[in-house]
Amino acid sequence: MTSTASSAKKITCSRSYALVEMEKRLSIWINDELERNMPLSQAILMEKAKSIYAHFQSQDPDVMESFAASRGWFDRFKKRYNLYNLKITGEAASVDTGAAAAFPASFKDVVDRGSYPPEVVFNVNETRLFWKRMPSRTFISREQKRVPGFKVAKKRLTLLVGGKASGDFPIKPLLVYHSQTPRAMRGISKSSLPVVWKANRKAWITRDISTQWFTDHFCPSVQRYCWRKGLEEKALLIMDNAASHLTNLAELPTCIAVEILFLPPNTTLLIQPMDQGVIATF
Repeated sequence: MTSTASSAKKITCSRSYALVEMEKRLSIWINDELERNMPLSQAILMEKAKSIYAHFQSQDPDVMESFAASRGWFDRFKKRYNLYNLKITGEAASVDTGAAAAFPASFKDVVDRGSYPPEVVFNVNETRLFWKRMPSRTFISREQKRVPGFKVAKKRLTLLVGGKASGDFPIKPLLVYHSQTPRAMRGISKSSLPVVWKANRKAWITRDISTQWFTDHFCPSVQRYCWRKGLEEKALLIMDNAASHLTNLAELPTCIAVEILFLPPNTTLLIQPMDQGVIATF
C-alpha cells in the first residue's frame, strides 16, 4: 500500500511552442557554455532566455505571448532540465588553458610522425567509484521535518577505463579493489570477469599494477586487434601524468611497439577524452 502526501497536487498546463523551443535552445546554450568552463548565474540564464524568446518573436509574428523570465519560470525550468547550483572548486581555476590549447598541434605532429591511424590511437584515464556511498542530500515532503542520518560508507574501487579514436575496440577496464577475493566472489574465476581484477589495501592503481596492466593486458590485446585488422603492430597511448603511471612504460619489453604521450599537467579537465562524458556514462 502506498500513500501520498496530503499537500501533493496534480497540475497540468499548456505551454506554447515558442516557450518550449526557447527552453530547448537555452539548454543547448548552457551545455556549450559549460564546455567552455564559463560560470552561469541565475541572472545570466534569465537574460539569455529573454534574448532567445525575443528572437523567436522577431522571426514569427504569430508569437504574441510575452515572456518575462520570472523566478517561478526559472524554478520550473531547473526541474525540467535537471539543473542545480554547484559551488565552483579550485580545480577548474588551476587549469592550464594555454597548454591545453597548444596540445592538439603537438598531438598531430606525433600522429603524423608515427603514421598512426585512428585504429591504434588509444586513451585511458582512471577514476574512483565509492560504490556504497549514499547521497548527501534528499527530497522530502512538506509533512516531514527531518530524515535520520547515517554513517558515510567509504568503500571504493578504482577503475582505469579507455578506448581508441576509431571507437571500435573498447579497452577492458582495470579494476583495483582492496580485497583480492571478496566474499561474494569466492569460487568465481577472475579471468571470466569483464574487468582486469587487481587488489591492494588502499584500492589504488600503483606503479606495479600499471606495469602489469600495460605489459600483460594492454599490449597483448592491441596486438591481437592488429592481427585481426591486418594493421602494423604499433600503438599510440595517451594518458595523464598521474604518479601511478610510469614515465618509462614505452621502454618496457612488450610484444608490440607502443609510444606513450602524456597530457600536459593541469589540462585533463579540458582535453582528456575520458573526462568528456565517457567516465560519467560508464
